Order: sequence, then structure tokens, then C-alpha cells
Amino acid sequence: MNALLRTDDAWSSLVLRVMLGVVMFPHGAQKLFGWFGGNGFSGTMGFFTTQMNIPAVVAFLVIMA
Repeated sequence: MNALLRTDDAWSSLVLRVMLGVVMFPHGAQKLFGWFGGNGFSGTMGFFTTQMNIPAVVAFLVIMA
């Protein structure tokens, strides 16, 4: 477990993690909150369950992830 959670002191790792967060946050906010032109939680759930035929529990977990 320590190997999985271990970090280093390099600034490059920090920059990469922050940039990944900057890229991933808007995508999640579109699905969950409807920000940045997204459909929000209900719209995304409707799309996943009716058009893609994904079970509601799985669709919920995808949105939360």
C-alpha cells in the first residue's frame, strides 16, 4: 500500500497532477452539476439509462467517479 500512495519531491509531479485536475474537473462538473454546458445529473442519468441501456446503479457510479 505504501508503494501505491508514495509521492516524490519533484515539482514536475505536482504540475502534472494539477494539470490533470484542471482537465478532469470540467468534465465531471458537466455530468454532475450541469456546468460548462453539460446536461447535469438528471440529463446524464437519462442518457445513460435510456439511450445507452446502462443500469442506473452503474450510471450513478460513473457520474460520481
